[in-house]
Amino acid sequence: VAVMGPLLLLTPLCAFASPLTASRPAHATPVSAFHRIGRPRARALASKTRVRVEPPTIFQSDYPEVVDEDKMLAKSEFPIPPNRLVEMAKKVYNDSLFNAPDEAFADDFVFMGPVVGPLKKEPFLNAIRGFDVLTGFPDLTGRYYHFRVDPFEPDRVWTTSRAIGTNTGTMAGLYPPSGKVVESPPQTISLKFNEKGQIRQVTVGYVMDRAIGNTGGLGGIFGLLYGIGKPLPFPEAQPWKMSRKYRFF
Repeated sequence: VAVMGPLLLLTPLCAFASPLTASRPAHATPVSAFHRIGRPRARALASKTRVRVEPPTIFQSDYPEVVDEDKMLAKSEFPIPPNRLVEMAKKVYNDSLFNAPDEAFADDFVFMGPVVGPLKKEPFLNAIRGFDVLTGFPDLTGRYYHFRVDPFEPDRVWTTSRAIGTNTGTMAGLYPPSGKVVESPPQTISLKFNEKGQIRQVTVGYVMDRAIGNTGGLGGIFGLLYGIGKPLPFPEAQPWKMSRKYRFF
């Protein structure tokens, strides 16, 4: 468990890989950071989440069920315009979150993945710097596209990623190179910024179509490990399987 702690924390983070590598700070303790994602802590953090007030919805005149994104964003009071936010997000992904300096993240930063999270700033940074995905997949690329600002949350940039890489290095310090090419399914990821341009929230690893790729429909590191034939031994790290209760229902 101690060895796999960093893997669990970084489960959805392969989408942020780049050819650049990140070093582990002397104070990084991935195992202790892993312990911080326990349910009591998660519930306490979730209870402090700020209440978000959505702007009034504006619909397209010809399609009354379709939101008019341009008009809604034009009424946004967020100080950073949408085109600038998109450029900021592209730079973050291109340079890799693994290499982002501490000051790039807001003090109230929160990470949220499908399984891991919520994580505050310090445990998140310790986690992503405590394990180098690119050792196992030196050519891993996120293949980011479809950047768009959310008209309901004008501080948020949504992006799609289809990560792909070849396992030519030792994975997690445990598994020898398999030589396999791993292709992740399309995943929805997002960055939220504050008024200063700092990253306030990261969400990654939300699979859009589990039938695509060769990771068993899994995102992030769970998917990479499954793709090289070394899946972790618990349900969240396995391809989806219908439960007994679901079958009975």
